[in-house]
Amino acid sequence: MLSPLEYDYMLKAILVSGLIGGVCAFLSCFITLKGWSLMGDALSHAVVPGVSLAWLAGLPFSVGAFIAGIIAALTMGWLKRKSGLREDAVIGVVFTSWFSLGLLLLSLYPSNLHLRTIIFGNILAISDPDILQVLIIAGVSILVLMVKWRDLLLYCFDEAHARSLGMNTGFLHFLLLALLSATAVAALQTVGACLVVAMLVTPGATAYLLTDRFGRMLGIASCTGAACGVLGAYASYFINGSTGGCIVVLQTLVFLAALVFAPKHGLLAARRLRVTSAESHP
Repeated sequence: MLSPLEYDYMLKAILVSGLIGGVCAFLSCFITLKGWSLMGDALSHAVVPGVSLAWLAGLPFSVGAFIAGIIAALTMGWLKRKSGLREDAVIGVVFTSWFSLGLLLLSLYPSNLHLRTIIFGNILAISDPDILQVLIIAGVSILVLMVKWRDLLLYCFDEAHARSLGMNTGFLHFLLLALLSATAVAALQTVGACLVVAMLVTPGATAYLLTDRFGRMLGIASCTGAACGVLGAYASYFINGSTGGCIVVLQTLVFLAALVFAPKHGLLAARRLRVTSAESHP
């Protein structure tokens, strides 16, 4: 059972997956509260052209991916204000356009960045410089979230109320977008562009079903995300399967368990409540 721990590449994969899982899960609570699930999906795909351009410029791919994510988010905001389209339509147009641009650049300028690695991740082959990038991104993201979590909570819960209290909601909006882009870049190496959105949404949705207190929600989501990252990477060794796939499937199983058995918001709890109500009002 301990054989995966005998290999350096597995130790790196397990530790990095747990770290990224915890960071994404912490942020996912704000994403869930704000209703930005589609935004997370869009940014995770929009970073692809940034990866290609960063390689062409000789820069770390995380720099290009982060800049591409920010530009894509600003583009979405500009289109929504100028066009009058619904937010889901704007997100769909931007993220497919940027994703296709990334695929085009990768096909025109072949590099050592394999398309499969970008789309599906390759945590087992992560290099020491990439680990350092992930540690920096994760550390800065967690530090910012811990310092500004109360302001971000109010902004995500009620933007109008936050504005009436004198908060700079424009800054908070940009800060949340920057954090979302940064964590998407960090998770890109672990699960790839296709599955990043799962790590940014599922743990928060799971915790949302289990508690009504946001502080507790942060703790449950972070522990769930980190545990699924570690266990998913560990299990992938024995089944010889995709590490990212194992992590996301495990997160989904935990979510389904919470959906059914959550003491207050689960399906069984709702059924008991209906039965009790029917008995008390025959």
